[in-house]
Amino acid sequence: MRSGLRGGVRAAATASATRPGIAAVAVLATVPGVAAGQTLGPSTVAGTPPAARAAGSFLLVGLLGGAFLSRRERLVDRAVDDTLGRPAVAIVYGSCAYALVAFAGFYTNNMLAQLGVAATPLGALAALVLVGGLALVSAFGLLVVGTLLTGLWGPRRPQHGLALAASASAASWFLLPAGAAFAALVLVAAVGVGGPTRTWVHRSRPVVAQGDG
Repeated sequence: MRSGLRGGVRAAATASATRPGIAAVAVLATVPGVAAGQTLGPSTVAGTPPAARAAGSFLLVGLLGGAFLSRRERLVDRAVDDTLGRPAVAIVYGSCAYALVAFAGFYTNNMLAQLGVAATPLGALAALVLVGGLALVSAFGLLVVGTLLTGLWGPRRPQHGLALAASASAASWFLLPAGAAFAALVLVAAVGVGGPTRTWVHRSRPVVAQGDG
């Protein structure tokens, strides 16, 4: 089973390295309701069988996490360092990152509503912005936490961290109710994305020059 898991994650990483966007859309399209063109929402996810949620989550985290590793592995390593720098506040900054994604989704929906196309198929763009942003942030955060955990028992092993992240995500969606699984994964992923978010926030703050008095 362990070798099969590693093979699945390796295949996901290989696929994501070539066509991560197409692969991610394909995974989203396997979720019942998305393939039928229904609006993405909590009821759609909650109505999906746990096994389907787990499989979709495993593939999505594996694909997106594999894309990060294949293209920006050094970014993942720096994110682990940033999170370890001030782990106590990582979840706070990670929550801010999720808030920015939610703002982008709701802002897009508001713009489409003002244009009068929110009820048309084009209105699904807002849901795609929101779901796509949440998927990217969550996959990256889970990958960072998984890589961080592998470093507690020796050198960091990002590939093992990816397998751990995808497996933990799948287990959460399979064992927990949809709402609890989402909340748990957001909290964990917020820790992983909080470190680089904190670094970005403080790095982008203007430096105020002080006189000699």
